[in-house]
Amino acid sequence: MMTPVKSSMYALQDVPGKGKGLVATRNIPKGTRILSEKALLSFPGDLHGGEDQLKQIICQKVRALNSDQQDAFLSLHNVHPFKDFAEQYIGIVRTNSLPTQNKPQRSVIFLEACRINHNCENNAVHQWNDNIKRGTLHAMRDIHSGEEITISYVFSLTSRENRQSTFKKYFNFTCSCRLCSLPEDLSHERDRKLEQIVHLDHLGALQPIISPLQTLGYFYSQTRLYIELGREDIGFAEAHEEAASLVIAYGDLARGRAFAEKILPIWTTVAGSDSSRAIYYKTLARDPWRGDRYGFSMRWNTSVDEIPQGLAPDDFENWLWKREPPISLAKPTNPSNRSFFSSVVDLPYNTHNRSPNVRHSCFLPVLSMGGMVWYDPSHHTTPCLMV
Repeated sequence: MMTPVKSSMYALQDVPGKGKGLVATRNIPKGTRILSEKALLSFPGDLHGGEDQLKQIICQKVRALNSDQQDAFLSLHNVHPFKDFAEQYIGIVRTNSLPTQNKPQRSVIFLEACRINHNCENNAVHQWNDNIKRGTLHAMRDIHSGEEITISYVFSLTSRENRQSTFKKYFNFTCSCRLCSLPEDLSHERDRKLEQIVHLDHLGALQPIISPLQTLGYFYSQTRLYIELGREDIGFAEAHEEAASLVIAYGDLARGRAFAEKILPIWTTVAGSDSSRAIYYKTLARDPWRGDRYGFSMRWNTSVDEIPQGLAPDDFENWLWKREPPISLAKPTNPSNRSFFSSVVDLPYNTHNRSPNVRHSCFLPVLSMGGMVWYDPSHHTTPCLMV
């Protein structure tokens, strides 16, 4: 049975194994705003503490709704057992609430958006737009007619094991999407890339002042990993945001503008041109000196009109990330008859808890914050800080 809803782009209908969900009734291009919805109810962000006080707040707000709104609220899914109305209300709120993302964060109930099911490869993003005080849903990619519209209920960098634990604990279901159904070796490889992104984020926070060029390299590595994962959305934008903030802090307005120009279309796609971050990066693309940290240092000082023109895409990326092209080293005219250094294959090899594909490790002489960067050949994208 299909129930039409206000937008002609989707309908609420039965979805096998999921109850009801939103299904596209026509092709929806990437970046389309699928819905814009006022909140029915709004609560403080933490819905898992202060039980008695939370029950009181929720009961007061639900009872203030008119009868039609109460009926609509009570029709929402509830995975929590209950013995009375108060427990029923709090169960519905905990099952269906969506975060606002702004600070202080709030949990919000939407009658339509709360019907959207989860998929770890979600094709849409739900965001709170503080400028218009509405929840918005945008297509992350082209969505075909008849395809279910999905969002992610968890942080995008969560491993499969932790995702499944969260789904079971808070939503009482087991996800069987394509990513959660990957063979073990492919799932571990994907989880490793997610861990690398998180680790690079920590490294980037350690030393933007001590070693800004190395920090920029961490953000670059994050963007490469997001591309490998096929996730050129919010996390991808945020890695570029960190890079933009860094180069602007060091006076590089040319790269600051170039980064802002890359960030703007991502936020326009996932949150709309009227979202706060899209508006901010539109301003920054025009006037990068408006960045909060501009002028911390002028070590990389450039003007906004120093963006090189006519470069091939790879060459432009090398310029943007301050990546020097590899330099061919000339062979020595009088090679030594003795080896001063062991080859990689002669390095010690620890067999304990190591993959058979990983035979050796080596230390590179790159000092940072009193430590050394360790390079593991099996994780070539991510240097590890040894302090």
